[in-house]
Amino acid sequence: MSIFPQRGNLAQLVVEKLTDRLENGTYPPGGRMPSSAELCEEFGVSRTVMREALASLKSAGRVVARQGSGVFVTERDSRPIHFEAGRIDDIRSALEILELRFGVEMQSVALAAARRTPEALADIARAYDILNGLETDDIEAEAEADFAFHMAIAKATRNPHFPRLLEALMGEISSELLMKFRQSGPSRASFVAKIKKDHAMILSAITQGDETAAQTALSTHLSDSLSRYRNLLAASR
Repeated sequence: MSIFPQRGNLAQLVVEKLTDRLENGTYPPGGRMPSSAELCEEFGVSRTVMREALASLKSAGRVVARQGSGVFVTERDSRPIHFEAGRIDDIRSALEILELRFGVEMQSVALAAARRTPEALADIARAYDILNGLETDDIEAEAEADFAFHMAIAKATRNPHFPRLLEALMGEISSELLMKFRQSGPSRASFVAKIKKDHAMILSAITQGDETAAQTALSTHLSDSLSRYRNLLAASR
């Protein structure tokens, strides 16, 4: 059960609580933060809410993730990249973050196809298998698996700035993905099947080292969501 009496923006409420602890030294500079699972249990919030809250702290430069070690409080004299896109809470903001993703990921998917290594391909395939194997209506799990797939592609570029940018935008991208899966409506089964098929096409093109095919597959995948958001905006005017 959540410790917060009001609903509101749970992620922002968690950010405020964690920021207080960072300010008062409960979590000292250089120290390791409690795990996401521990924080979820303490605050009574979902994985998605906690992921969004931690992403906000990362983008603000307050904490940093270390592969295989956890999340650590940033040293006071470090200067991490700061990027603030704003919370995704309506169709227009979802469209804006997707337009940004389109520009960035069209380049990253081409570089991934050109620079892929066996290890990178294995990571992308593993992320795809997790998404493809989901057979529940857990939209949080779907959004998490979807993000992990695109993050694996960013890492395959062998340019560290691509995964760093996606990580900085993780909260906003996760919110947009949740919105996408929530809007699948009565045709949910066919919608999710198409998402999985799109990802399979992207994976196949990267595996073959075909940069053009990889960009075409990604463009088809993201353009569908862009068109849907634009149509919804037009209909609301």
